[in-house]
Amino acid sequence: MQEKIYKYELSTRISLSDAHYAGNLIDGAHIMKLFGDVATNLTIQIDGDEGLLRAYDYVEFLAPVYAGDFLTVKGKTTKIGNTSRKILFEAFKIIKATPNGKFDSNCKTIEPPLLVAKASGTTVVTKEKQGDI
Repeated sequence: MQEKIYKYELSTRISLSDAHYAGNLIDGAHIMKLFGDVATNLTIQIDGDEGLLRAYDYVEFLAPVYAGDFLTVKGKTTKIGNTSRKILFEAFKIIKATPNGKFDSNCKTIEPPLLVAKASGTTVVTKEKQGDI
């Protein structure tokens, strides 16, 4: 019997208040937070509980993200154990902020979307917290 695969994606605009470095660059920790939000949604779908993101096997940051960019962050389960849920994460830039001095609100849709980060992690929901869903 094939294991059910759970998926979730969220889209968000990166705001100026999220900028951490010169040039309005976003730190990788912000993308990790978004990966955590995706993991939380997946464990709620599976178990009815937020669970805890226990560990990352790897994380790769592949392209810079700036304030004003729009991201789609995706996650899908690859293995569901008794209490652990293995998840693959990907973050894509779908709109790029392109301020040009005259118009600071200029943006450009990116086709195809640009993979900016990816990771693999494990979240855990203890047996007593797993709901009857």
